[in-house]
Amino acid sequence: MAKQEKRGRAVRHEGRISPVMGLIVGLVLLAAAGGAVYLFRAPAPTKAASESGPVLATRTGVDELQMAPEQVTELQVGGVKTQRFEQQREAIGIIDLNQDNAVQVFSPYQGRIGQIGVKAGDDVSRGQVLYTVQIPDLAQAASALISASGNLRVANETLRRAQALAEAQSIPQKELQQNQADQQTADAAYRAARKNLELFGLSPQDIDTLETTRKVDTEMPVRSPLSGRVTARAGAPGQLVQPGNNTAPVAVANLQQLWMVASVPESELSAYQKGQNVTVRVSAYPDKSFSGKVSYIGDVADPATHRLTVRADVADPQHLLKAQMLANFVIRVGAPVESPAVPQNALAREGDGSMSAWVTADGVRFKRRVVETGLVQNGLVQITKGLNPGEKIARDKGLFLSNLYLITTN
Repeated sequence: MAKQEKRGRAVRHEGRISPVMGLIVGLVLLAAAGGAVYLFRAPAPTKAASESGPVLATRTGVDELQMAPEQVTELQVGGVKTQRFEQQREAIGIIDLNQDNAVQVFSPYQGRIGQIGVKAGDDVSRGQVLYTVQIPDLAQAASALISASGNLRVANETLRRAQALAEAQSIPQKELQQNQADQQTADAAYRAARKNLELFGLSPQDIDTLETTRKVDTEMPVRSPLSGRVTARAGAPGQLVQPGNNTAPVAVANLQQLWMVASVPESELSAYQKGQNVTVRVSAYPDKSFSGKVSYIGDVADPATHRLTVRADVADPQHLLKAQMLANFVIRVGAPVESPAVPQNALAREGDGSMSAWVTADGVRFKRRVVETGLVQNGLVQITKGLNPGEKIARDKGLFLSNLYLITTN
C-alpha cells in the first residue's frame, strides 16, 4: 500500500511544469508573435529584388538600353577620338650572326697546330695571323721550289750563251733548240713549284722571301680573311687539323651588323617587302631599340606550320646583341593612317563573332552598333567601319552592357 502511494506522488510530480521550462516556453511564444507581426506589416519583396537584386536598366527597343544614373557613372561615356595608327606587323624571332660576314677559318692544309694567337672575344683585322700549322710536306715543296729556281737560272744563262753563239754561227741550230727546250722545261718546273706553295696558303711575297733566303719553315700561318671578332676557338696546340673538318679551329664574324630571323604566317606574306624598316627589341635592353631593314623573304613555306622566314639586317655598332637572343621585331609595312579609335574595353565580341560598341546621344540611352576593327596599338582599337569621330560611346564595360541586354526585360 505504501509503495502505491509513492508511485502516485511521482506521477503527479512528473505532470507539473517547472518554472524554468515555463520561462523558455514564454520567450519562444513571444518571438513567434513578433515575427508574425513583422511579416504582416512588411511589404512582400518583388521577384527581381529577391532573386537577382534590383534591376537598374531596361530595354527601350531592339539593341537599346536605358541606364539608371548610378550605372552611367561607371561607363565612362566619352567621344570617339581620332588616333594615328602605324601600319606594322609584329613577330618573334632570334638574333643571329650575319652569315655573309662570318667564316669558319679552317686550315688549308693538313698538319698540327703549332701556336694559337687569339682567343674567343678578341677583335682581329683582316690578314692577322690566327694560328700556325706545322706542315711536314711544306719542307719538300719548299725544297722543290729552291731546286727549280736554281735550274731555271742555269737554263736561262745557258740559253743566253747559246743564242749569242748561234748569232755568230759558232754552234749548230740543233744545239740552240735543245737549250731552248731545256729552258722551257726548267721554267715550267719553277712555275709548278710556286703554284704548289700557293696551295699551302703562302702569298707571293712569302714565296719570294723563301726563294731568296732559301730558308725553309714548316710552320705556316693561317690568317683571318676578314676584320671582326673571334666568336669561337676550338683549336689547341698539337691538334691535328685538315681541310674540311667539322669544327674549325677559329671562327671570325663581323658583328657590326647582325641578322634578325623570324617566321611569319603565310597569310601575312603580301604585307612584307624587302627594304621595309624594322625595329628590334630584346629583353636584355628593354629601354633600347635597334634599327634594321628587311633583306630577305623566304621562298619556301614550312609545310607543317605554313610560315615563312623573314630576315632583317640589324645594325649593332656597340656589340650589344648576341647570337641566339630571343627578340621581338616590328616591321613597318605602310604609311601611318588616321582612324577613329576606341579603348579595348569599349568593345564586346558577340555570339556570332562580330564586334560591337554602345553608342549614346544623351548619356542615358545606349544603342548597340556593330563595328569593324583593324589595328590594336597602345590599348586602342582602330575602327574601320561603324563609328565616326565625335560620336559618344560607353568607353568602358562594353561586354557588361551586351550581357545586361540579354538578361534585361522591357
